[in-house]
Amino acid sequence: MNLPKVSVVIPVYNVEKYLDRCIDSVVNQTYRNIEIILVDDGSPDGCPKKCDEWSEKDSRIKVIHKENQGLGMARNTGIDNATGEYIFFFDSDDFVETTLVEKCLFAIKTTASDAAVFGRYDYFDDGTKKEKAISAEKLIYKGDCVKNELLAGMFTYDFGFGVSAWGKMYRTSAIKNNNLRFKSESEIISEDSFFMLEFFSNAKQVVIVPECLYYYFKRSDSLSRKYNRERQKKNNIFLIKSLDYIKEKGLSEKVETHLKVRYHSFTVSALKQIYGSDISKKEKKTELKKIYCDPVLRNTLERKVLKKESLFLQFFFFFMKIKCGFICNFLLCLRNLNRN
Repeated sequence: MNLPKVSVVIPVYNVEKYLDRCIDSVVNQTYRNIEIILVDDGSPDGCPKKCDEWSEKDSRIKVIHKENQGLGMARNTGIDNATGEYIFFFDSDDFVETTLVEKCLFAIKTTASDAAVFGRYDYFDDGTKKEKAISAEKLIYKGDCVKNELLAGMFTYDFGFGVSAWGKMYRTSAIKNNNLRFKSESEIISEDSFFMLEFFSNAKQVVIVPECLYYYFKRSDSLSRKYNRERQKKNNIFLIKSLDYIKEKGLSEKVETHLKVRYHSFTVSALKQIYGSDISKKEKKTELKKIYCDPVLRNTLERKVLKKESLFLQFFFFFMKIKCGFICNFLLCLRNLNRN
């Protein structure tokens, strides 16, 4: 029996402490016909050496060393070098159940789907985990339902899963035949989200695997005290490019509305970053005001969008809309949004 090859792309950067755990979970998959593409994105630690050592132990591992260009470009390198009929994108500080490839491949092949979507656990430093189960109403989405239901719901986590690239298995030809590539995070706030918009607006059928098979590592050392002043600008670029794409593809108003909710989520993340940064109180006030008055953001403060938000965020964005910045600041402090 001719078993299809499956490619697993793992960008690697500054994860020396966690890399072995990730790779170990992949090489021990119950499905054996896989190629593992480790893309060393110019990692400054011991990861390049670890990658080479793994390739010497397992002939299925291919290592590509490249200059640092970010996660999106590293994934593109993986796509360009993938020879599998199907492909995954895993993050190198996460790990997976050893049955993940087998279960997703069975689902995607038996339904002739373009992608399989699966659930995850949030995994913490102390070894505890929290299930993030899938709550989709059906297991197969076809045709316009992929674009207008599944894609829209991904932007707002309606089905228990979102727009992260690692939570799916893809038919490689569905990526390459449509010339899909990840954007650079130096340009856009969420390369995953835009890739999902492109992929699932072209997908003809998607199957749901209603199991938690992926361990998403919630690193306690991942928070930064440094404020990226370009963050909201990149968020705006994400929104503008996405809305142009939605118009070009003739996608539904529902997709547009849900995407704006995702844009608001990225905005809140920018506000959290300001509050958690080590800049002065005066600078924080100035930076917050810039976002509150941002014309791109203000154009998204529509009732139909705000209705999809949590009650707290409905109040928050309402006061932003009527230019009550001091109340927005109070609400941010009240909810202490700088904490996870």
